[in-house]
Amino acid sequence: MAVCAVCGQENPDIARFCLACGSPLAEEAALPPEEERKVVTALFTDIVGSTARAESLDPEDVRARLAPYYARVRKELESFGGTVEKFIGDAVVALFGAPAAHENDPERAVRAALAIKAAVAELNDEDEWFDLHIRTAVHTGEALVVPAARATEGEGMAAGDVMNTAARLQSKAPEDGVVVGEATYRATAELFEYLESEPVEAKGKSKPVPAWIFVGEKAVRHRPSVRARFVGREQERAQLLGAWEHVRAERRPRFSTVLGPPGIGKTRLIHALAEAVEGSGAVHWGRCLPYGEGMTYWPVIEIAKSAAGILQSDDPATVSAKLGALLDGLPTDDADEVRTMAAALANLIGVPTTPRGTYSAGEISQAELHWGIRRTLQLLAAKGPLVLVFEDLHWAELTLLDFLVSLEDVHGDAAYLVLGSARPELADDSPAILAPTSTRSVIELEALSEGESEALAADLLGGEGLDDGPAAALLHNAAGNPLFLEETARLLHESRLLAGDSDLGDLPVPRSLQALIGSRLDGLATRDKRVAQHASVVGHIFWLGAVMHLHGASGDLSGSLETLERRDFVYENEESSVAGDLEYAFKHILIRDVAYERLPKGRRAQLHVAFADWLGNLPAAEDEFVEILAYHFETACSLARSIARSPVEPPVLQAVDALQRSAQKAERHEGLREADRFYARALDLVGDGHPPLAVELKVRRGAILAALGDLRWADELLGEAADAAAELGRADLRCVALVELGDIDQRQGRAGEARRHLAEAHELAGQVGDPALETRAVFVLAALRADFDGEFDTAVEELRWAVGVADEIGDRALAAEGHLRAAALLRNLGRFAEAEEELERCLVIAREMGSHRVEAEATSWLGIVKYYRGELDEAERLGLQAREWLERTCDSYFQVQNLVSGLAVYALARGDARRAESWLREALPTALEIGGWLVVETYRFLAETLLREGRVEDARRLANFAGINLPEEDAYARAAVLLAEAAVATAEGERQEATGSYLEALRLLDELHMPVDGAEAHLAFARALARFGDLDGARMELARAREVFSGLEADGALAAIERELAGNAEEAGDPGLLLRALASESSPS
Repeated sequence: MAVCAVCGQENPDIARFCLACGSPLAEEAALPPEEERKVVTALFTDIVGSTARAESLDPEDVRARLAPYYARVRKELESFGGTVEKFIGDAVVALFGAPAAHENDPERAVRAALAIKAAVAELNDEDEWFDLHIRTAVHTGEALVVPAARATEGEGMAAGDVMNTAARLQSKAPEDGVVVGEATYRATAELFEYLESEPVEAKGKSKPVPAWIFVGEKAVRHRPSVRARFVGREQERAQLLGAWEHVRAERRPRFSTVLGPPGIGKTRLIHALAEAVEGSGAVHWGRCLPYGEGMTYWPVIEIAKSAAGILQSDDPATVSAKLGALLDGLPTDDADEVRTMAAALANLIGVPTTPRGTYSAGEISQAELHWGIRRTLQLLAAKGPLVLVFEDLHWAELTLLDFLVSLEDVHGDAAYLVLGSARPELADDSPAILAPTSTRSVIELEALSEGESEALAADLLGGEGLDDGPAAALLHNAAGNPLFLEETARLLHESRLLAGDSDLGDLPVPRSLQALIGSRLDGLATRDKRVAQHASVVGHIFWLGAVMHLHGASGDLSGSLETLERRDFVYENEESSVAGDLEYAFKHILIRDVAYERLPKGRRAQLHVAFADWLGNLPAAEDEFVEILAYHFETACSLARSIARSPVEPPVLQAVDALQRSAQKAERHEGLREADRFYARALDLVGDGHPPLAVELKVRRGAILAALGDLRWADELLGEAADAAAELGRADLRCVALVELGDIDQRQGRAGEARRHLAEAHELAGQVGDPALETRAVFVLAALRADFDGEFDTAVEELRWAVGVADEIGDRALAAEGHLRAAALLRNLGRFAEAEEELERCLVIAREMGSHRVEAEATSWLGIVKYYRGELDEAERLGLQAREWLERTCDSYFQVQNLVSGLAVYALARGDARRAESWLREALPTALEIGGWLVVETYRFLAETLLREGRVEDARRLANFAGINLPEEDAYARAAVLLAEAAVATAEGERQEATGSYLEALRLLDELHMPVDGAEAHLAFARALARFGDLDGARMELARAREVFSGLEADGALAAIERELAGNAEEAGDPGLLLRALASESSPS
């Protein structure tokens, strides 16, 4: 008889198709089952003392004693769904979960062990001559299962440590007892009583094996309540409809997030809303992919394609035309606005030029990209209200979450509802996006009630009643999880256990959703299951063409996909993103995960490479799918390397190339954190196998880390790269590394190291003949000359010369950097008007480049310059604006500088010490990571701020910390430490210490030719002298500060000093008045 693998029906041998369900029967012989990775439960049982007993028996008696034992053991094992893998002497090895899995294999194995024990006892009772006693062990773990193993040739069906461990446990089991391993114990602890045993010192195992001895059976306990999927959620549905009605009535955006664990019903709830709004608005869907970092804008791309009607298989010309049609339909006549939206959409979709001319899509900043997308959605909503669905936000990059939040902050008419779904992890990773506001809400889905569960189960079972029997217990054990209920009902239907007078007594209660899905997969025909597994490699969404490519089948697989759809594993999407191809999706991501994990690692690696090959041949813009290609190549490498004998060589070079291109793509969008992650992953793959490639990656990643402010790790990585580049004879890469190292040395106060690195870099740049490299070296050398030698004027001239070179070679990014560096030095010289001119030039270039990061850096410096020129309100506005931008671009170094030298100073100027302290404490952790003068300056300002609040002891501790972190070669940092110590000494009444520290700090600042900082030190010294009652000395220091500031363009600082001097002259005999005047003028305002 031929047994149908789909429905279990026995058929006559002549039948080619199942007489019950019509599934083909002959293909199983033509397509043998493949090896699979499965969680199996192994049972080992052996007779105690059999060797000694056999020695005294005739061979015929030995056979007579063992034959009934074997028969009873086989019967009991098979009655619980086990498979006898082999008999070895008087030992029996059995498997549960192979070749077909059940949802409760560990329980079945333990019950089989108990049944074997009872059967042996029954044999002994029937005839005491048998006198059989056994030891049994049950252990659960992962194994490679070979369904087609030939037992007659000694091949085992399962291979893995689970088999060895079960054998070792069996040898330590008590006589006529059962011992279980840890995984089996955990899976059955709610059903059985166990006594924890001493761990087993098993031969060949590196650690003792935990073991438990079976004691007895418990009364069955129901599973604890878990969260659930959508069913009967009228209140939640009403909340979403309410938000939708607000959007329609107010023409303003709203943001709702549906939160809950997998299978709880988030997507079903959103579908319910989509059905309800049909006719009153359009719904566009986008999903975040679970491929790690990098797929930042994928859901936005899907929404944009949906709105434009773009198919994945469309060529660039067709895509451009469809984007043009979309733009033509938008209600705006602003040509500049349309041009920016066109560039944003073209960049997002991945076409080389926009539908509005030849404006390069790559030449757009993140800020313009976000603005263009927002404006496009706003204008689309003006034509009719929208629901914008972003699924699986727990996989979203921070950049996308920031963009979604910004969708609320639009001006004018914007009738759209942003609707997201997410798992609870989002609350831990990005709590800000879930913070409720007047336009933002969160809906958390809980488990179904008992009544709702029963109603859903009755509906899923087609109206069949739920009696107080095994079926009812099975459904009740779902504890309100809708997906669990759906899968259970499906199993009942497919097993035909609800039809007629079927006996449900043997139907087990599932203990694991993963095991349940696995058992359903094993119920498929071999061909259909293989199609599901190949589809799982593609992902949650897959295409028939991709599966056929992986399957290697010349025939049609649509029949298998129809079977999978009919049996509710997958569903066909109404529209496909690949023209001429059918698009499918797994019904739930967990189904995909179980199917995927069943594939052996080596086979998975082959299939990932094959899919990347298929994807690379799709018509698409360059690098459009590069992140997905990187994921599949990288996964193939990881899988191939995780086993000793892989059938495929790890595609390292392809993976690294895709990761590197992904990083460069992220850099173009100023996603520095994303770029760093891609470079890090590429370096992990390269290892020691490709030295030239590793050096290049280290240099690139080191530069990114330096830009992010992670100077310590950047220094280590660039040092390794510089040494390796020298060994390889790569002068260009060594030069880049040395320039970056010199820049880090300069920031962290290592003047000697900086000079050494930069001198060699300057020489190498000349040899390489790269003017850009030479210019970068000049930039850092100029900073070094100014900061450590006090040669600010010379450094400014060098920078201006280097900017001219950058202009000549057309390197706008380099020119912007030069203007920014020049502005910083001019600020230190007090040449504020010139500094402002440099910053304005930098801002123009930044906006032309579309560089949000450079614009933020220049804005921060512009705020500092405005402050000294007496424009406190404007300075604070610019500082706050820069803070937001710098946070988004992850520019840690400039963010700390903006907080410490900008926002904290502005707060003190307003007399708000608490706010200043808040800014400084926000900066401190990052400053500590960066090191150098920044951490010293942060401690100094924090100490001075705490003194404003009378917290002298805390200020002293912070001044000490500043000294501990002092770079030995940094004179400016030394001056900062002295100023902090002087301020604390003044508060403590230690005049001699304070005076000495102030005088030494003034000397250092004078040697460094830093008039602005020197004048501020004179001002601080004046306040200290006034506090000590030395009014003449205070007036003298004020006069010196005035003399400096009067020669500069520091109107605000000069006005503050004049007010203090006027107060002093009016009542020179009243120290308190001067002290009060000085204290009230804490800094320029």
